[in-house]
This record gives sequence, structure tokens and C-alpha cells, in this order.
Amino acid sequence: MFAAEAKEFIKKVGGDDLIYNESLHKQIDLLTLVKVSKGRFWPVQKYKILEFSLPELTEEEDFSSEYTDELFVSDFMTSVKMTGRGGVGGNEGGVYGAEIKARSDSVDGLHQPVSMKTKKVNLKALRTRFRTINVDKVSMLALAETDKLAFVHQTIYNFDPVTLIRKHTRGGSILASWIKMLSLFVRGSRKMETSFTVPEKTTFAYSLMEIKMEAEKLKISCEPWTRSLFDRLFSDDINSGPLQLIKEELERKEALLQPLAHLPRSTRPDLLKKLSELVEDEDALSLLEQTLDQCSKEASVHPRSHAVSSFMDLLDVSNISTAVKDAAHLLVSALDALPGEMSPLLTSCSPDTLRVLSQLVDGLKDGQAKLPESLPAPLQEGGDLRWAAELICLNDKKLKELSDGWDRPELPPEVLLELLCLAVQGLSLMQPRTKP
Repeated sequence: MFAAEAKEFIKKVGGDDLIYNESLHKQIDLLTLVKVSKGRFWPVQKYKILEFSLPELTEEEDFSSEYTDELFVSDFMTSVKMTGRGGVGGNEGGVYGAEIKARSDSVDGLHQPVSMKTKKVNLKALRTRFRTINVDKVSMLALAETDKLAFVHQTIYNFDPVTLIRKHTRGGSILASWIKMLSLFVRGSRKMETSFTVPEKTTFAYSLMEIKMEAEKLKISCEPWTRSLFDRLFSDDINSGPLQLIKEELERKEALLQPLAHLPRSTRPDLLKKLSELVEDEDALSLLEQTLDQCSKEASVHPRSHAVSSFMDLLDVSNISTAVKDAAHLLVSALDALPGEMSPLLTSCSPDTLRVLSQLVDGLKDGQAKLPESLPAPLQEGGDLRWAAELICLNDKKLKELSDGWDRPELPPEVLLELLCLAVQGLSLMQPRTKP
């Protein structure tokens, strides 16, 4: 709820250099170091707040930063009210078949206007003062080759307590609002009201400045870090619909997944079990993705995580080819890029559920994804993976409607759909197979 309002705030008042705070528990201070990771296959940026500050990375002692503290915006107020009838599908066939009678009312936002202040460090003073780095401390950051290092040079915070509210009234068989939460599908009627007060001086958003280290010298970028956007999928001048672009990407990348079918039968169950354990820990999954990436460049990699080492040992014992490792890398990269609880739900689902999802992906590629009449429980209305089935079955028109109201520019629904399809295909290929 806090993250949603922080996103809404920067959407209304900020440029593409502001990053919303994902958690009320993260108090992000000036000069905090941030690791920016970007996957090999998708430009999905992840920001990891480190337990280090820029002065700690250098040889400077007793440093006191120079900064400005001024009003950023006065009396900011936001309230989103949505009232809808029917599902996102209407009566155009496919998963939605006939029009479903449903109602959804939603009110989200601030209980009262809030004023925000901004702190900015004096970058000129930093560039003059910070010139050398502590090599030993740099090694403690565990940066991968593709990682970028930045520091917080601006924070935006509330200087008075602010109350956030959320009210929902739902009726019918499915929730009409995909925009707020893809996985929320309910039967019957339900009312919900939530509110809490955010303490003063809570960071709502921050911006970064990249730093580079060369020969024990530190260089601070001249331009703020900007969030990545998927211009190709959102371009107005493309001739094909979004689903056609997704199909092309799937055709290009699914060939890289095919070597997973050559995994030895004896190691498949253990690999799947280890993978399902790793996806429960976001940091461990990201480390596995980085380790597999390094495997394509180095002969030997020794990850510091026991769970990741166990997964890699299983691959090495299987004496698999480089192509299979690259396929595993693509699958892990897709799972790592999926948000929230999506990856754990996919890796822990039953073979029957995965089989139906795989059939839907095949249908999407053929242009006719449609749910069968008989479904495993997780894919039925109210099931944990119903969102996945309905997302795969969207047509161009409904996918465009979803995109128009989407509030996550770093991961648009088109890319989410591609990630989902590749994760389903990869997991399906890894399923244990009986001997013919």
C-alpha cells in the first residue's frame, strides 16, 4: 500500500530519475550505496540498498556532507476511485466466453494533503573530496560484472505524518481491476478498508548518481541515473500488435530453452526442488542468475551461497553442455525478473497445472489461447494461478487496455507476459519424464 502511493507520487510529480521506495521499513539516507542489477535477457532494473555509504567506500574520515533541504511540493493530494462492471474480457470469447456480471469499487490515496521536502547533496563538494577508494571495501560489495554502483544523492520525504487509506467493495465472480493487483480474483461480495499513518521524515522517493571506479580512483557521473523504459513495446509507430511482438520474442528465445529437454532424468527432480527453494529467497535467486551468467564467461565459479552452490553442483555432476547451462540461465533469469510471489507459485505448482499453462502458451503462439472446460484447482476462478491463465489468454485489445492503466514502467504487462510464458516453457521442459 505504501509502495503503491509512493509510485503514484513520482508518477504525478517526478521525472524518470526518481525511484519510489518499495517499503515503509526502508529509511533511505543520502549517500547510501545502491547496487543496480540488470538481467542479461531483459532490461529489468533491480535496486538493492546496501549497508554501506559512499564515505565508507573511500579513505575519507569524519566526513560531514553538505546538502540542501527545501520544499519539493506543497499540499499534494491523490485519490484514485475505480468503479467497474464485468471482467476485463467482456464477451469476445476466449477465457471470458460470456459477459460476467461483476462490480468493483475502489478508493485509494491520501487521507489529507501532504507536503514533501527534498534533500540534495552538494555534488561539486563530493567530486572535490572523494577521489580515492578503499579496495578492500569494494570487494565486500560483491558486484557482478553487469552490476552498476550508485549512491543516493536526493531523497524526497514527508515532514508531517500522513495517513494512507484503501477502501474496496467487490461483488460478483471476478475483480474487474487488474491494474491494482493481477492475482486478486474473488467470489461473492466483500468489503475492505485499510488505513495507517506514515511517520514524518519517511523517504517516499530517491534518485541516484552512478559512480565508477578505475585504478583505485572514484568518478561520479554528471547525470542522474534514470529508470529503464521498454520503448520498443510502447512505440506508437509499430505496425504489429503487442501479441505479435511477444510471439516473435518467444520464438527467438524458446530455442535457447530447448536444451533443458536433454537434462538427465536422474537429476531433474533434485534440480526442480532446489530451484523451488531458491525462488523463495529473492537474493539467492538473483545470485544464482549472476552465477549462471558468469559461467558463460569463466571456467569455474564459486558462489558464496550454499543453496546456489548446491544447484550448480547438480548441474556440474550431470556433466551437461554449455547449451544446457545457458538454457538454465534463461529460465532462472525469467523467474528472477517476475515480481512478488509469481515465481514461487509457478515452481511449486503441480505437473497438471503446469501442463495446462504450457498448452495455453502454445495456444498464444498459434493465436488461439483458450482455457479448457476442465481445469486444475489453481487455474479455476479464485485459484492462485488464475491470473496467469487469464493473462496468457488476453487479446491485443485487452492487453492494450491493461497497458493504458499500468503503473509500473519498469515492467510493462507485455514484458510480464513474455516472462511468464518463458518461465512456463522452461519449467515444463525440466519436468521428470518417464522412459518410453
